[in-house]
Amino acid sequence: MEERCFNRALVAVNNSDATERVIHKIEQMVARNILGDICVIAIWNYYKVDYSKRNANDKERILKQKAQMLLKCYEEKLKSKGIEVKTLLLAGDPADSILKEAQKGGYDLIIMERRRLNRIQETLPLIASCVTDKVIRLSKIPVLII
Repeated sequence: MEERCFNRALVAVNNSDATERVIHKIEQMVARNILGDICVIAIWNYYKVDYSKRNANDKERILKQKAQMLLKCYEEKLKSKGIEVKTLLLAGDPADSILKEAQKGGYDLIIMERRRLNRIQETLPLIASCVTDKVIRLSKIPVLII
């Protein structure tokens, strides 16, 4: 049996259509014995909660629930294909959370989607704030963009 290319993959998911392509590609890579252990992570961004407002706790709870439901959905989808997967819910800045978990967890590959930008967004310096671009620039391990 061939040796795997990557033993531990960290897969960042969100609620975009592109994440479906990521999950499909993971299924193919596992079938070809390219990937070993898989951890799917979702991040709820606490910077989106204004804690000075009364409904802050409700907003936080909703963000956490949405992220948890997303994890469950992709976990079930992968398990239905016979793929064992670990899930992890993180809080904070998405790019920073991905990078910290990749280092802490000893992963050898990060897999994530590429957000499509329009022409105006591509020419503005705001691109530096894009999660995918930040992970690509700062990661010490390979990043597979789908």
